[in-house]
Formats: sequence, structure tokens, C-alpha cells
Amino acid sequence: MTGPRDDHPQGTPGVLGLILAAGHSRRFGGDKRLADFSGQTLLAATTLALQPHVASVTVILRHGERPEALGLPADTDVVQAPSTPIGIGVSLAAAVSELLASTEPRHQQGEALALMLGDMPRVRADTLHKLVAQARHDLIVRPCHQGIPGHPVVFGRRFWPALADLDGDEGARKLLKRHQQQVVMLAVDDPGILNDVDTPADLPSPQ
Repeated sequence: MTGPRDDHPQGTPGVLGLILAAGHSRRFGGDKRLADFSGQTLLAATTLALQPHVASVTVILRHGERPEALGLPADTDVVQAPSTPIGIGVSLAAAVSELLASTEPRHQQGEALALMLGDMPRVRADTLHKLVAQARHDLIVRPCHQGIPGHPVVFGRRFWPALADLDGDEGARKLLKRHQQQVVMLAVDDPGILNDVDTPADLPSPQ
């Protein structure tokens, strides 16, 4: 399924944000979440980029981590990944399971979930706004730049139980393939949806 829907109200408050930040940065050579990105940690920069466009942001951290140690406010909503490093699918499933079980009204009323990688602060504000504006409970919205799909991906609530059932280290890739007919590809002029930070060379040059 391609092409955006134009009848959605702008700035949907029912979209929740979930940032995946429990990985181990092996290609980076250190904890990239702490890398400096324009005066703040990389993870904080990504979180601040998403925050204005969603009703709330939850960050998946490694087991036992505290948000303030990563440059985030102490009151940041956090889900702890399992103590055994058994893949992004398991961490994602644990986080979505917590959201589904939550009794907080903002979680219960959530219509969609924007999944964002913790090392992608370059996604533009207008791109995030457009993605959120297309959210539906029964759709998956994914941005693409010059025909290449990127992140974040917005999953309607219909797909949350399937996200909560993921395992292994493949994330939501199989889910996207299984539900191709419900995927809206949103074309954007924004290379930031493809630009994650894998090595120190991917960071902005010091001023």
C-alpha cells in the first residue's frame, strides 16, 4: 500500500513514541548513546527530536540503567530490556507488552506507536509531523527517501500484540513484510530518516 492519507487531523495526541536504545554499539567502539551530538548526548538529541510530536516518549534501556546516566531527565519513562542480551525483538516485545498492560490513560488511549532508533536525531521535525498525521490504528506508516524506506515507523494499535510477540534480533522486519497491504509508504525529502550513527565518523564535526 503506498501513498499518504490526507484526512487525518494534524498533530495526533494518540501517537506514543518508543525509542530503542538498549543495544551495545559494537560497531561504534563505545557507548554511542553518550556521544556528543551538538552539545547533548546522542540519545538525548534523538529523544528531544521526537518528543514534541507524540503524546509521550518511552525509552528502552539496558537492564539496570538509569536515564540520567545517559543525559536524559530523571523522570523519563523507561522500560528495562531483559537482563540477558537476546536481541532487539525481545527488548521491543517487552516494551510493547508493558504499554499494552499499562493502566495509564495516555497509554490506553494510544492509537499508534512511533518506533524510533536511539541514534537518529537528524530526522526533521516536518517529517515527524507528517508521519504522526498519517497514523491510524489499522495502518503502518513508514517514511521513504528517494525510494529507500527508513525510520521511524508508526504502528497502529492493531499491530501492537504482534510487536509484543516478537523475538530474536530482527526487530519488526517480519511484521512489516507480513502486513505489506497495511503499510503506507510516505515519501519525504529527508535523508535523516536513513542516517543513523554507526561509527564516530557519522557524528557532526566539532565546531
